[in-house]
Amino acid sequence: MFTDRSPGRGPDPEAEDLLIRAAMEQAAEGVPALPDLVPVALVQGRRRRNRARAAVGAGVTGVVALGVFGAVLPMWGSGGGSQPSRTGSVASQPTSAAPSPTTSRAPVPVHVEPTAGETPMAALPAAERSRQEEFQRQAAALLDELLPELGTVRPVDLAVNLYQGGSDGNTFPLVFSVRPQPGSGAVPADPPCHDIPSKGFRCRTAMLPGGIKVRATSAEGNESGGRTITGVDVRFVYRDSTVRLSVDGDDSSMVSAPVTVSQLAAVAGDSRFLELVKYADGHPMEDKEHTVRGG
Repeated sequence: MFTDRSPGRGPDPEAEDLLIRAAMEQAAEGVPALPDLVPVALVQGRRRRNRARAAVGAGVTGVVALGVFGAVLPMWGSGGGSQPSRTGSVASQPTSAAPSPTTSRAPVPVHVEPTAGETPMAALPAAERSRQEEFQRQAAALLDELLPELGTVRPVDLAVNLYQGGSDGNTFPLVFSVRPQPGSGAVPADPPCHDIPSKGFRCRTAMLPGGIKVRATSAEGNESGGRTITGVDVRFVYRDSTVRLSVDGDDSSMVSAPVTVSQLAAVAGDSRFLELVKYADGHPMEDKEHTVRGG
């Protein structure tokens, strides 16, 4: 935080800092601490290097991804009709080592006005809002590092599970959700994993370290001027929660999500990502599932 330390320019900044810190500690008293995974703007230097490599070597990245992640998710089938899923298995593959903290600031959250019936994070009690904002900050910084193709990843202030990537003037909606599962006897949330070529829908399953079964899908969305955009989605069950990580394309520019399901599966298997999942599962921030999802 930048402060004016010139003489005669208002109260002592150090005294103000102490008062603010004391107020924040009192407000957060009794709230469980988040895992110290991603300090503020943890990845600034590494992010720049990753983006430079992604921009210069996009073609090479595609070839490497096939080799590294081929065991995670097989290539999509090209035959007609509904096709059964194929399942792969991978060993633990950390996506990168955690870089040293930097002094840069975290990205400013994206503001979205709530619609009728929506309750924004701003309406939460102060301590809970602070906890959710801190979780978003850590999640955004980690996703920013692991998915440099999305550009800058920023939290969305409407809900704890909403984020936004931005690159080359395009906006990519991103969801990272850890939602408590419904009670026993509920209808399964996802249908069998089958391709539906007529709808541009493709589905695969894979096993992550620890025996976590992942359902990964790619689906065509909006159509305009003979063009369609594709979004990608990865879901799995972690203890008592359903976890979802998804990236959609930019509807306005008709640009598909710049990442693949294989890349999302790699993020899902990253130990730091799973630490955030573990925290959110133990200390839920979303309502329990109550509707049946479709594929």
